[in-house]
Amino acid sequence: MRPILFLDVSRLVRRYEFFGGPTGIDRIEMRFANWMLRQEAFEARPVTRIGNRLMMLRPSAYAKIHDTLMARWSDGKPRQFMADGWGVKGQFIAAERTLQRIAAQMGAKPLDAEGRPNVTLNVGHDGLDVAERFAGLPGPFAVLLHDLIPITHPEYDSRRATQLHYKRLETLEARADHVFTVSQAALDELLTRTGTPRFTSSVIHSGPGLPVATSEIAYDRPTFVHLSSIDRRKNLAFLLHIWREFAGERDAPRLIVIGRRGNDQTALELIDRADALAGNVTVTGPLGDAQVAAHIPNARALLTPSFTEGFGLPIIEAHSMGVPVIASDIAAHREVGGAAGTYLSPLDGPAWAETIRAFAMDDEVRDQQIALIEPPRTWDDYFEEMTAALTELAHRPKRND
Repeated sequence: MRPILFLDVSRLVRRYEFFGGPTGIDRIEMRFANWMLRQEAFEARPVTRIGNRLMMLRPSAYAKIHDTLMARWSDGKPRQFMADGWGVKGQFIAAERTLQRIAAQMGAKPLDAEGRPNVTLNVGHDGLDVAERFAGLPGPFAVLLHDLIPITHPEYDSRRATQLHYKRLETLEARADHVFTVSQAALDELLTRTGTPRFTSSVIHSGPGLPVATSEIAYDRPTFVHLSSIDRRKNLAFLLHIWREFAGERDAPRLIVIGRRGNDQTALELIDRADALAGNVTVTGPLGDAQVAAHIPNARALLTPSFTEGFGLPIIEAHSMGVPVIASDIAAHREVGGAAGTYLSPLDGPAWAETIRAFAMDDEVRDQQIALIEPPRTWDDYFEEMTAALTELAHRPKRND
C-alpha cells in the first residue's frame, strides 16, 4: 500500500482568497500541486491551515482552488489584489473571495493516515510561524526552506516579516523531521543559526519554472531583461541609474523589467518620473508565464544584480533558454549559475555598464558565455529525487513532539 503524502497547500489557498502573484515561491508550490495530481508513489491528500491546525481539504474544493489559480495565473497580466485602486469595488471582491475560501474549507477533516506510513510537506513557508499547528501530525514533518533573507538581511523586509521568519525557524527546530533547502547557500545560513539541529537536511536545486517559449519576441536593438518583483534587495534602482547614463548614447540598449511593483520606492520613482528612461526602459508589470517566456530567448542577457538571494530562479530560466546571465557576485548566484555566469559586485556601476555594453555589441563575448551554459536539471529529475527522499521519510519514525 502506498504511503500518504499530506501536501500543505495553505499558500495556494491564501492566493485563492487574496489573489495576486505568482511569485517565485507561488510557482514552486504550484509545481508541487501539479506533481501531486499526477505522481503515483503516494496517495496524495491536500491540506491547509485552519486556525492552529492542519486540515484535509475535500477533493472537490481543492480542485476548484487549483483550477482557479491555474486559469488566473495563465492570464497575460494577472491582477494583483488591491494594487490598482479598486476602492469600494475591491472591498466587495475581497469579501466575495473570503466567502469562497470559507466555502472551500467547509467539510475539511483532521489529518488521518489510518496507521499507514505518511509524511507532511510544507513548501511555501505559509503557516510555519505557529509551531503548534504542526504538533501531533500522524507522521514525520518536512519543510522546503527557500531562504532566510528576512533574518540575514532584515533591512530589505518589514519588521513583521523578520519576526515571522524567526518564528518559522523556531518551528523547524521544534517540529521538523527534515528540511530541504533550494541551495547549499541557504542550508549553510540555516545551519549557522540552528547549531546542531534535531532535523536532518538536504539540498535539491529547482528546475526552471517557466514553460518552453512557444513564441519569441523579436527585438529591434540589443535588449536585456530583468525578471523579478521590484523589491529593494533586487537592486533594480542600480540598473535604472545605469540606463539613465545610457540615455545620451547612440544605439543605447533597451531594458525590459518584468515583475510586480514591490517595496523599492527609489526604483518605482525612477520608473514613474525619470524622463531619461522613457525611450530605453520598458516596464511590463506582472505577466503570465507564457508571456514571460516569450521575452527571454532573444535577450542579449538576463540581468540580476540582487544584494541577496536564496536561490536565483531567473538564472535557471535564462539558462534553460540558452540566454547568458550577468549577475551579482553572491554565493547563491555562483552556485546556481556556475561557470556560465558573469559575476559582478552589485555596487560596481562602471563594471556593470561596461559589461552590458560588451554583451550588447560584441557577439563573441556573448557567445563565449552561451557555450558554457549547462542545461539545468528538469523537474522530472527534481521530483524523482524528492520522491525518493519523501518515501524514506514516510517510513522513518517521527521525532517526539
